[in-house]
Amino acid sequence: MTSEPTAASGAHGDILAELTAVLAGVVHADPDRVDPEQPFPVLGLDSLLTVEFVAAVAQRFGVRITGAALYEYSTPALLAEHVAAVRRGADEAPAAADPGASAEVLQVLREQLARILHCDHWEIDGGAAFAELGIDSILAADFVAGVNRAYGLSERPVTVHEHPSLAAMAAYVASRTRGTVTSTALDAEIRPASAPAGTGQEPPAAAAAQRPPLSQEEVVALLDAVRGDLIGVDEAAALLADRSA
Repeated sequence: MTSEPTAASGAHGDILAELTAVLAGVVHADPDRVDPEQPFPVLGLDSLLTVEFVAAVAQRFGVRITGAALYEYSTPALLAEHVAAVRRGADEAPAAADPGASAEVLQVLREQLARILHCDHWEIDGGAAFAELGIDSILAADFVAGVNRAYGLSERPVTVHEHPSLAAMAAYVASRTRGTVTSTALDAEIRPASAPAGTGQEPPAAAAAQRPPLSQEEVVALLDAVRGDLIGVDEAAALLADRSA
């Protein structure tokens, strides 16, 4: 009865030991002196070493980890748990998304993003990176919050880094939900779609550059991002200044 949990615990312990060794090699430290409960920056991992570390993790464990994921799995112990869960396989991984469900989710997310960017949904290229569309940390938090409300998820803003385009995000959400909207909250937020016309409207990134001052919801999202260590205080202050100008 207890063999599976014991095996899982053993696998996690092995992965943590290997992960600690990988980290020690990257930061040039003694593995025995690496505290797995300490955040990566405290252990000497800066932005440049993060690139080297995630590449080494991918090579060692066959698991793709983005640098942004280290905000969510912020210590070796947490990252080891994540790697162990991924390696346990299909039982814990999201099911493959149905193409039809992905298409439906893509349309919902495109309209949600159009509302945030103050543009028309047809202007948004599903394959374009969120950064190219003008999505900053505040808007990412707003966007992911809307997706969570619509589909009953609890994703964090860092998800837009792990799935960096609308198409990639739609496929991920569809794999988690089969495309089933669980809330009507999103419908109330989406403005009616208008038909394409030669109106000469600005592209999404340009529209984002002329955004109005922060709403109360966006301020709350920004504070949540700071509390969750997704962005720093200086970056938050800069975003507030930019949107107040």
